[in-house]
Amino acid sequence: MTDLATAFNLQSIWNIAGGQVVLLATGLVLIALELLMAGQSRAARSAALGWATVVGLLLALGHVVFREWTLSAVVLSGVFSMEKFTVFLVAVLLLAGVLAALMSIGYLRNNEEPRGEYFILLLFSVYGAVAFVQSVDLLMMFIALEVMSVAVYVLAAYLKNDRASVEGAMKYFLLGSFGSAFFLFGVVWLYGLTGTLNLSEMAVILSGGLFRQPPVLVAFAMLSAGLFFKMALVPFHMWTPDVYEGSPSVVTGFMATAVKAGAFGAFLKILTVAFSPILSTGGVTHFLMTHNLGGMAAYWQPVLWWLALLTMFIGNLLAISQQNIKRMLAYSSIAHAGYMTLGLLAGNADGRMGVLFYLFSYTLMNLGAFGVVYLIDGRERGAQTLEDYRGLGFRVPGLSFLLSLFLVAMAGLPPTAGFIGKFYVFAAAIREGYLLLAALGILTSVMGAYYYLRVVYLLYMKDPVREVSVGRVDAPTFVALAAMGLGVLYLGILPQGLARLAQAAQASLAYLF
Repeated sequence: MTDLATAFNLQSIWNIAGGQVVLLATGLVLIALELLMAGQSRAARSAALGWATVVGLLLALGHVVFREWTLSAVVLSGVFSMEKFTVFLVAVLLLAGVLAALMSIGYLRNNEEPRGEYFILLLFSVYGAVAFVQSVDLLMMFIALEVMSVAVYVLAAYLKNDRASVEGAMKYFLLGSFGSAFFLFGVVWLYGLTGTLNLSEMAVILSGGLFRQPPVLVAFAMLSAGLFFKMALVPFHMWTPDVYEGSPSVVTGFMATAVKAGAFGAFLKILTVAFSPILSTGGVTHFLMTHNLGGMAAYWQPVLWWLALLTMFIGNLLAISQQNIKRMLAYSSIAHAGYMTLGLLAGNADGRMGVLFYLFSYTLMNLGAFGVVYLIDGRERGAQTLEDYRGLGFRVPGLSFLLSLFLVAMAGLPPTAGFIGKFYVFAAAIREGYLLLAALGILTSVMGAYYYLRVVYLLYMKDPVREVSVGRVDAPTFVALAAMGLGVLYLGILPQGLARLAQAAQASLAYLF
């Protein structure tokens, strides 16, 4: 069989990229449903498309988890790969999509904004994120990044009659475009310098000594800057508070988890495969020379050190002063990006495992928090100041308990997944000798505990100052929130299973060729 026939073999594409195929097929089904149900009410169309989205995402998740975990191969002439690392990240993205879709069914009804295109955009944003982390070709990464980004830009402006939503989406679009431009410039420079867009081939070429040349360092800096925008690392975080506050609450939760997970996953893959010596440990003679890339650490580790420090401190410091809960959670998400950067900085197996575990845990606790916020809101922006949360602990005990659980997890207190996630990344940083940075990170965690527990204090220790009209909790949202709450507790008590999967996932990067 010729190389071209092998690259486009349908069986191979189904085995390696079947999750993407399912998502694309679901997207076409959603568009057809929207047209076929044109004569029915908007609420009926929205509900049908919402459930179809959930089913499609679950089918893709099942294919990825149960069929692709044992694979290690590439398709389409080295464009997409599937190995345990990619499977883990894709599972996180699809899980975030399922949970967001379930909660969106109730969100759209509570806000009387049921439009079917919402779920079409949500599904294609998940597809873009999946293709993004599955790519081993930088040009395909850029294309997938734009598919994800454009869909999320529109979702952020979904409340088109709300000035804050449109303003936040415009800021996200403008600053996100700068980030995409940086990423594309980096791709072009690296292609011009190495003659390839494939990460493993690039590693071999750079390991000959080219990685020390200033143009390569500039190209890597631009590539990284583009991803730092999506990761919301300081000083690339400027868009985050306004966009998170203005966007629909469920969309905000999705952006804070799936988009961040995609960006961290892609950066971890690029950094580890193309700019570190991990391929030389896989036992393949062709990649033995890549051990020279260990010298690259002298350039990127100091940068990540300062980024992690600034992101942890600035995110937590600014969160303390916020009176709007969505802005508080926005700055909180910036701080969490700093904690995950500690795992990237460590550059060891435990650090990479810690980042993967943290991403999974963060998806549950952050998306869960925004899910509760949308319910307490009733209608978007109905109750978002901290004062609105006074005394709700006894009026809506179930929602208050869940919100408290998610906030305690984000504060990193036991026995929750947030505590275990922080433990892994801090331990990895300490193991590599970053004692000062780890100590400062723990200090910022104490700062974070203050503003998280302040909300819990208001829920249970203060009298209400006004009547808050809490939204209806429908069955899909209840299932999603209950699953996230149980997941946060389970991973805080029994984290070993997920930790083993994350360890196996990060180890598979050594065999990405």
